Amino acid sequence: MILSSRRMHVVAFGVAMALIRIRTIKSSFVFRRGGGVISRVGKSSNHRPIITPLLPRQVPQQMSSSSSTPPPPPPPPFVAGGRGHTQQQSRGSTSPLGGGHGDDVSDYERLVRKLYMTNLFNPVKLGLENMDKLHDILGRPMDDPRVSVVHVAGSNGKGSVALKIANALRRYGGKIRVGLFVSPHISSFRERIQPTVVIHLREIFDICESNDIPATFFEVTTALAFRIFDAENVYAVVLETGLGGRLDATNVIRRPALSIITSIGLEHTHILGNTIELIALEKGGIMKAGCPALLGNNLPFEVLRKCGEDKGVSRLYTCDDVLGPAVVGSSKSTSPSSLLGDYDVENSRIATAAIGVLQQSRRRRMIDESELTSEEIAMAVQIRPPCRFEELDVPVTIADVAAGEADEGSHQVTRVVSVILDVAHNPQAMEYLIAKLRANYPNTHKLRMVVGMSADKDLRYCTNILLDLVGRCPDQIHLVEASHPRAASISSILEANPQLADCHYCTNTRDDDVNLDGRDSSSVSKQVRSALQIAAANDEIVIVCGSVFIMADAREELGIVEPRDSAVIADVAGAGFRSSQENFLDGDTKKG
Repeated sequence: MILSSRRMHVVAFGVAMALIRIRTIKSSFVFRRGGGVISRVGKSSNHRPIITPLLPRQVPQQMSSSSSTPPPPPPPPFVAGGRGHTQQQSRGSTSPLGGGHGDDVSDYERLVRKLYMTNLFNPVKLGLENMDKLHDILGRPMDDPRVSVVHVAGSNGKGSVALKIANALRRYGGKIRVGLFVSPHISSFRERIQPTVVIHLREIFDICESNDIPATFFEVTTALAFRIFDAENVYAVVLETGLGGRLDATNVIRRPALSIITSIGLEHTHILGNTIELIALEKGGIMKAGCPALLGNNLPFEVLRKCGEDKGVSRLYTCDDVLGPAVVGSSKSTSPSSLLGDYDVENSRIATAAIGVLQQSRRRRMIDESELTSEEIAMAVQIRPPCRFEELDVPVTIADVAAGEADEGSHQVTRVVSVILDVAHNPQAMEYLIAKLRANYPNTHKLRMVVGMSADKDLRYCTNILLDLVGRCPDQIHLVEASHPRAASISSILEANPQLADCHYCTNTRDDDVNLDGRDSSSVSKQVRSALQIAAANDEIVIVCGSVFIMADAREELGIVEPRDSAVIADVAGAGFRSSQENFLDGDTKKG
């Protein structure tokens, strides 16, 4: 049954209010290593590191918030009204991370809360029925022959590749309006769709209600992206799949300009299959008859070649087909960050090859070689999303004492701690991260790890390879538990790998502390703070990794200022996710 918009809004508001908890702010808490207290941190503690504003980092490969790459030129102003739709008033900024186009805070807050409530009412089921209906009612804007869609799937790297391609297309002399759809976000829902105009959510909700479409969170979000791209006259769209490919909501598009599969690893095995080959077939489901496809390196090529042949793709490319073999040992690959096997180098290579295929396309030439040079492409693909080996220098003030507890009058010193944020969240991604850390920082006993994971990952394997990285020394590892329902608990990680019993972790539960803004003071913030303190005293590098769900708290603790959704939105999102897990229906994962 589909609730009326008004009733659903009232229910959403009621549940959201019930999730707001008022607690006493505690001024101190205890970090434990195994069973022993190692420090007490609170308002009166001299051990608490004082984090001052971030310093710009002088490294050529630095990206994201610390990027040395010049930003691309801004896109041209968007025109009000979409293709085939009546004119609508277009208002405000087109900033990809802003509310955009007149979305005030109350509108954004209300609409996004309601969006996250959808999974409370509608079971998550793999399949395209809901999304096909939504796309039909919207006029199938992604199948407009004037729109070129690049569709990206893969176990790892798909978000980075999508961003790199979109960035290159934006550099095309400002001639192409580019849309980007990626997931999940780190700090704000606004990150998922560029440009962001959440006011269109009202239209999607109305369509679902009036047509009895029980659309889920991701289906509504995908429809929102399609509606935005249509309304904003976007003619080049880069879509990242959410889960798998064949039955993913984004796979309703019929004629992509290019389908890309970046890599294949064991992930979501209870949904996609328990072998690399089965997962490859699910991801290969985005390939379409008469359309080209591009494959990355780390995947079962023969399985996907046969899949592409069965689908009738116009041509199946590898990066070597487009760019020639990768050169090992050349002047371009001698620096640690350019080693063959570095995941960012591989992602950049896939994105560069994708632009090459688009330039050569006979069916639909999006860009001309003469107007987007190889040098411009090389610059464009240097961009990285946040938390993909994102390097920061963080000034930390600590007590200047040789040993033991600090006295009240201890002299304070400021030291700069190198911090690396990486969302490596599964075995394949963790192996890539560790390989890059070993290449860049051979002295691995100087690495201090802050690690949180999702409950559905291989906890034992991932923690074992992290222990190997730090010489089987658990004292170098800080375990954290995100407030997200998907987060693995500290106890479950310790149960999976008892060798971590002597690492650092918080003994209090995620509900024990609340910050002044009402947000949970999670173990993430506390252990990042503790790791910074120890690293500053011992000249160590801090690595925060293991899950996207720990990054918002970590970034906030590190002093990164960026848009972040409210604690209420986070709580409602958590409630919606729990419901989606309880009500998940496998759908049809056998029929092609």
